[in-house]
Amino acid sequence: MIAFLKGHLLEVQEDGIILDVHGVGYLVRVPLSMVSLLPPKGQPVQLYTHLVWREDGPALFGFSSRMELEAFRSLLNVAGVGPRAALAILSAVSPVTLRRAVLEENENILTAVPGIGKKTARRIILELKDKLAGLELEAGTGSGSDETALPPGGEEEAAAALVSLGYSQVEARRAVRQVSRQAAPGSVEDLLRLALQWLGRQKNA
Repeated sequence: MIAFLKGHLLEVQEDGIILDVHGVGYLVRVPLSMVSLLPPKGQPVQLYTHLVWREDGPALFGFSSRMELEAFRSLLNVAGVGPRAALAILSAVSPVTLRRAVLEENENILTAVPGIGKKTARRIILELKDKLAGLELEAGTGSGSDETALPPGGEEEAAAALVSLGYSQVEARRAVRQVSRQAAPGSVEDLLRLALQWLGRQKNA
């Protein structure tokens, strides 16, 4: 099982990216939402990966955070949801939005994803509700705590995701620190989004 890849971005294709890892090119399928955040070609990228064996051979799927990877794996456990459908969902919604849609039984969020009908949306909600509710409790800090608090290790995970997108360790940690002081992001995805916005403002300043 290939669980993690770190290399340089060689090429962006319609069905994924090619990552050069010590002279070996890996075709990795990634969420469309991640493509716009990729660094220029030749820059370092690191991905949490999941290997799927199909009739036509292996396929490698990559994600910028462990939360995305776990959301992908959870979707694969739903009957009738394959890797491409799971990737399509995570291309359209973040893991946080997916969890909210499931816990609130909001089919409209899921059916807005191309290829996901009402029947599949209902199945996703039915099969993932208990599991995602449990994950939400694990991410919290106990009764009486702020529901918007980041899960333990959230800042480190956001910084690692920024590094995977080509930023240096110093840039990533500085951005995460600044954003955490100025706001109260409720998830790693929120923190990552705010940190990217902050880095963009610094670049244009």
